[in-house]
Amino acid sequence: MPAPAELSVPAKAFVAGEYSVLEPGEPALVVAVDVRLRAEVRELPGRAVELLRRPGGESVRGELTGGGLRWDSGIPGELRFAARAVEVAARLCAEERRESRGFEAAFLDDLSREGRKLGLGGSAAVSVLAVRVACAAQGREVAPPEAMCLAAAAHWMEQGGRGSGADVAACALGGLVEVRRMHDWTDPDAPLRRGARDLLARPPLEGRAIAVPAGLRFLLAWTGAPADTRRLVDEVLAFARARPGRWRHHVQALSAQEAALRESLERGDQPAALDAVRRAASAMGALGEEAQVPIVTQELARACAIASSAGAAGKPSGAGGGDCAIVLAWGQAADRARDALAVAGYLTLEVTPALP
Repeated sequence: MPAPAELSVPAKAFVAGEYSVLEPGEPALVVAVDVRLRAEVRELPGRAVELLRRPGGESVRGELTGGGLRWDSGIPGELRFAARAVEVAARLCAEERRESRGFEAAFLDDLSREGRKLGLGGSAAVSVLAVRVACAAQGREVAPPEAMCLAAAAHWMEQGGRGSGADVAACALGGLVEVRRMHDWTDPDAPLRRGARDLLARPPLEGRAIAVPAGLRFLLAWTGAPADTRRLVDEVLAFARARPGRWRHHVQALSAQEAALRESLERGDQPAALDAVRRAASAMGALGEEAQVPIVTQELARACAIASSAGAAGKPSGAGGGDCAIVLAWGQAADRARDALAVAGYLTLEVTPALP
């Protein structure tokens, strides 16, 4: 592989179906966005592997073995998802009996803007990127659906057996994608029990590309407060275990609005799409209120109200509790919403669907 080389993957933003997608078979709509995570890669002699983070300076070294990868020391927190993804990719290459080739990967971004992390799926993006880096270093071309499968396993394992993987799917596949969780993993070790090649034979996620209608624009309005996604998801899942009937009610409501939005986008029905976004925001608020989890914060609600007053529609993107609202709009409504959100103090970015 030429050295140095640069690879990149897009970040993501949830559009609809948050929380309900935690249930197997339920859909989420996620968009890969043109804020990219990059890695610079060069060859190393022998079987040595080194991962670095810039800026930050964290690093870890290891060595490829006949069965995967062995690290020389503990892995810094900022590199743990990358390291786990490299391990999964190395396991695949070992199972395929590929020659081990050393490499260095320097991850160059943290998906922040103006020094602020926006909640754009950094752990998912780095998982996908690390899979691509590690496979490329071994001379193994990895197609986007394969990168999705391997990175979804690494992401699940590093999160301690949590998450839907929908963010991973968007970063791997690109564009606007409807994602469903298809696996039945119940613990952190489950993804590799049958080996890495089994992940490709039985994909843990299903992703379907959705055409973006002409003129649709996406805005992200950052609330100024980072979200603790893991805590929010854990609290919602605790509610699901305690009140399974009510949880199922909220899953159905969230999935219904995801379906309504996807169908309206497919037929190009702008009013229906905006209405579905607003209803999805209400459904997230209803779940948060009953579960007593702060999904729709005051700042997220305010951003959504500003978007609606401009003729657009907004909702929390992702777990809520902070980070970004996502705003959908057409034409001048997008300009009005962007300007009004900026005046109100929100860091507002316009993003476009991105290739993998």
